[in-house]
Amino acid sequence: MKIEARWLSQKGTRTDDNRDHAGIAGRHGEFLAIVADGATNGSNNGGYARAIVEAVVDWFAGTDDACGHELMQAKLREIHQALRKSFPRGSASIILFHVTDTGSLTVLHSGDCLLGRHDGQVHWQVTPHTLANALADMPLDAIARSPTRHLLTQSFRSREFMAPDVLAEKKASGTLLLATDGFWAELTESEQEAFLCGGQSAAPERDDRSVLRLWLSAEEPSKILLDDGGSTNFYVRTQAHQK
Repeated sequence: MKIEARWLSQKGTRTDDNRDHAGIAGRHGEFLAIVADGATNGSNNGGYARAIVEAVVDWFAGTDDACGHELMQAKLREIHQALRKSFPRGSASIILFHVTDTGSLTVLHSGDCLLGRHDGQVHWQVTPHTLANALADMPLDAIARSPTRHLLTQSFRSREFMAPDVLAEKKASGTLLLATDGFWAELTESEQEAFLCGGQSAAPERDDRSVLRLWLSAEEPSKILLDDGGSTNFYVRTQAHQK
């Protein structure tokens, strides 16, 4: 499995820090990526998102345990418990992406970070956990316009552990996106395409907006190529790359 990864992130105007963080870990033909979006409310949710990312990446890079969704959920529970003391009011949305060299894919998500497939436009594969769509399914563009989308019904918040939703596929390939809500909810389709090409939003009022673009080819030898796109908040541990 050959993987090319590019992290693109732009700080918003609603907090002093960019609270979107991403991480990547590689080991023995397996690849894990995580994106975490610290909640806007609260003083240290950017630090909480960073701590989650670093803990997940360090764990995956440092273990040889077989990585199924049950183990990932158990590890998230451990990390949640370990961070509660340092971040008693922590709140973040997370999405984890694990793929093997055969293309077997597992995605865990909790909150409003989403997985999408990209083929010239984005096809979103999961739905966010928000009050806007809590009682009935809604198109994603309708969720994006709803003021209640900012109220999350599920997330990685320190006061209680909520098991993330799981998506599994036997064979994944092509271009996939892990995106925060500043990308999928605040940008039009054409603005999303411009952002993926390195463009920056000039909106005077905006959330942090970030996307981790992953290109997968199961037909090529195992290799990970990284590009941070000039963005910050990107934590990497692979066999050939330490950061």
